[in-house]
Amino acid sequence: MSVRRIMQASVAVATLALCAAVSGCGDGAVGGGGGDGPTDSVTIAYQPGLGYAPLLLAKQDKVLEKKFPDVEFTWKVLNSGSAIRDGILSGEIQVGAGGIGPFIVGHTQGVPWKIVTALDDANLHLMVKDPKIKTLADLKGKGKIAMPGPDSIQAVVLRKAAEKELGDPKALDSQIVAMGHPEGLQSLASGQVAAHLTSPPFQGQEKAAGARKLVGSYDVFGEHTFNSVYVTESFEKSNKEVVDALRQAVADSVETLESDPDAAAKILVAEKSTGTDVEKTKAEISSDDLTFSTKPQGFMTYATFMQKVGMTKKTPKSANEMFFPNDQTKGGT
Repeated sequence: MSVRRIMQASVAVATLALCAAVSGCGDGAVGGGGGDGPTDSVTIAYQPGLGYAPLLLAKQDKVLEKKFPDVEFTWKVLNSGSAIRDGILSGEIQVGAGGIGPFIVGHTQGVPWKIVTALDDANLHLMVKDPKIKTLADLKGKGKIAMPGPDSIQAVVLRKAAEKELGDPKALDSQIVAMGHPEGLQSLASGQVAAHLTSPPFQGQEKAAGARKLVGSYDVFGEHTFNSVYVTESFEKSNKEVVDALRQAVADSVETLESDPDAAAKILVAEKSTGTDVEKTKAEISSDDLTFSTKPQGFMTYATFMQKVGMTKKTPKSANEMFFPNDQTKGGT
């Protein structure tokens, strides 16, 4: 099945789930928390990688648990943004963190969610091991390309790169295979896939093992947000204190990551999804390819391109349509 058909199926499933959530839960109840008052149970979902470092520092320090002792917080790691989107639609997840792609797909399909804060900017690398593959033209038809999903931010990057270098954004569609970053790393090392479009720390680990960057997301989109935190409008309305506390915790974590990477790295090694070596983790969070920031940027650029290539049917009227108004999103693009 081509990635175009997979994406169409993915969007269809999300739309059906949204309809079921709205009709089954009542007005304003999509995503948990609802409109009837604060919830006493919050599940926060994210994916593996250092792109979630600001969230992970807050998790390790138990910032929310200390501030809200009567609320049960559950932290869940999933392999794709689409899985998080489905969890929010079903009410199993209240707070999601992920890349631009799945968020925009959901937003344009009517999922009533918005960005609370960005987490970082990141230059995502398309990694290859075969020395004969020096361009995207060399990669075409030469094996599978691993990434988290067909509507992930990585999928958008690949299509933009294909448009730029090959003249056809869909030129590599048939080679995409959905795979979590840890599995993609192993598959590239073993030769099961020809390329892996990934993120820190996995691209650094692959480089250390002999792989190299074929293209980076900054090459085709300029500097942009990688991951953000998002919740439904009903959850934000009914649980504003929790959302504001999480937003502040992320801002404090970003400050720590930028000002004291040594301390941040020591905390992050407690997370299995970010590596276990303090010095390597410090190097990764201090690299030029990863900048921690709470201001979202590049959303409209991504959204416009996604509509152009058929990943969505429409483009948001403005960036502000996608963000909750606060100190972190002010001036976002």
